[in-house]
Amino acid sequence: MKKHLSHILLTLLAAFLCSCGGVEKVKDIKVTSVGVESYSFSGLRTINAVLALGIDNPTFAFKVTGLNGILKYKGEDFAFYSADTIKVDKKCSKVYDLPCSATLSDGVSLKKALQIAQGNSLEGFTTDVEAKVKLKSGAGTTLKFKDLDLQKMAEGK
Repeated sequence: MKKHLSHILLTLLAAFLCSCGGVEKVKDIKVTSVGVESYSFSGLRTINAVLALGIDNPTFAFKVTGLNGILKYKGEDFAFYSADTIKVDKKCSKVYDLPCSATLSDGVSLKKALQIAQGNSLEGFTTDVEAKVKLKSGAGTTLKFKDLDLQKMAEGK
């Protein structure tokens, strides 16, 4: 389950950073690594984690806030997730801590979640996600994506 959470947040953040548009150098922003610093369960339905997210940013400083979404498995709601604000420094390559959490949807049992997580694949997972990207100057935009295929994103397609 923790491996899926880190893959999901990594691919989502990469999608956000590459979708900012307008400035050509934005395409040069790269997520270079992701790892799970720590995780803990909060009851039987929620996992809290801190991801170590490596970002190479050759451009301007920005922050991502309000990152939240719905993870779906084969079209059915699977979990709701959110991540704290991440402030990315300009023109540097650095590892950032990103606190995040995911809670299973009401129709998903812990047993079912563990069975799916053991599959070690993102096949069948899609997400609807929303986040705000803001520049240091205050200019920003809200990005919304629907039905992103996580398997294709992980493969770079």
